[in-house]
Amino acid sequence: MKVPAKILILLLCPLILFLAGSPMVRVSASSADITISSDAAVYGKGDTVTVSLLIEAEVFPGDFEGYILYPVDVLKYVSGPEIITGGEGVLKINDHVSSSERNTRKYVLKFSAIGLGNAEIALREDPELYEFEEGYLMSVSSNVLTISVIPAKDASSDTSLAVLKVSPGTLSPSFSPETREYEVEVPGGTDKLVVSAAASDMDATVDVIGNDSLKSGENRIEIRVTAADGSVGTYTIMCKCRETQPTPTPDDAAVTEAPKVTDAPAGNTGFTALVSGTEIHLFTENEFVVTEPDESIIIPEGYEKTTLRINGISIPVYAAKDDNDSMLLMVLKDYNGKPALYDYDRTEKTIQRHTDHDTKTSVNVMTQSIEGLELAQSYEKSLNTLTIIIAVLSGLTLALLIIVISLSVKNRNGDLDD
Repeated sequence: MKVPAKILILLLCPLILFLAGSPMVRVSASSADITISSDAAVYGKGDTVTVSLLIEAEVFPGDFEGYILYPVDVLKYVSGPEIITGGEGVLKINDHVSSSERNTRKYVLKFSAIGLGNAEIALREDPELYEFEEGYLMSVSSNVLTISVIPAKDASSDTSLAVLKVSPGTLSPSFSPETREYEVEVPGGTDKLVVSAAASDMDATVDVIGNDSLKSGENRIEIRVTAADGSVGTYTIMCKCRETQPTPTPDDAAVTEAPKVTDAPAGNTGFTALVSGTEIHLFTENEFVVTEPDESIIIPEGYEKTTLRINGISIPVYAAKDDNDSMLLMVLKDYNGKPALYDYDRTEKTIQRHTDHDTKTSVNVMTQSIEGLELAQSYEKSLNTLTIIIAVLSGLTLALLIIVISLSVKNRNGDLDD
């Protein structure tokens, strides 16, 4: 039997209306636009950059989580709402709302323009924005904001250096801010020149280029100074690495070297000695200056003064009289200029701050005493626990014995009655 079309439509209408009104059925997700804007397109270096992030949605927006990306060489994050955290190029927005009465929401962030060039500020892919009422994830689109940072109007064009020092070696000619080209000669095996450079203008930046993996012969090292207005100036150091290590004459020819102290291996790039004026410099991972002990330095008993040759240079050291210790003691000054006692390991060729062995022994004795006390306390606690357990078991045994005797007496009286 055929059902008339009108009757079929009437029967389907309630089902269609139910499905259309059901909260479980969604034809499409609500959408939202996020617009990132700033109060200007061009800023001067040092200016404050105000950035706004505006959400415009079809429905009331609820919880929002996303990440803002920005270049750290041009911008520095200064402030924003408490829901925004992070820095170093990535900011996280984590906004949980308990009420929403409008279709828009706005966040304002402050940056400082610290570098020159163009800066892009954008949301990382897939920000999460939910409907406030239904809790569904919304479809989100956003833009990329591009701003430019240019030199300030009163920015300095000074590209000079106020300080330029190198180690090892000595600049030739002596440093002068007006002189842009220098030469320096260093021992063979030197893989890097320690360059200390400071710009005359505190707003200028300094970069050292070509100072890695020095080779024998000529090496060109550039110190580029970028002024506050973007101007660039260059200082050049032609670094000559000798083919072999030098063998300078010791300052004191009368020094008698003990035969028991062996020379440091030549060409050891991890441990180098150089004479600079009247001072002897040692280079490991850090720089030290060899000095004599003062009233604050106490040489331990059992050590006597001798010398160690490093790169042909005599270094005063203190060795154990029995020569059974691989450690030598040196009196050195670090970058703070304070003399201290250091251990030199003849086997590992390393330097480290000297530690008093008596102190170590005291610490070990104290540690052992503490461990003994803890062991005694633990034993006493276990003994007390065991005593309690024995007392409880004794009580239970006595109770069981009384019960057994009572039962035996009752059984005997029953037998007599019978």
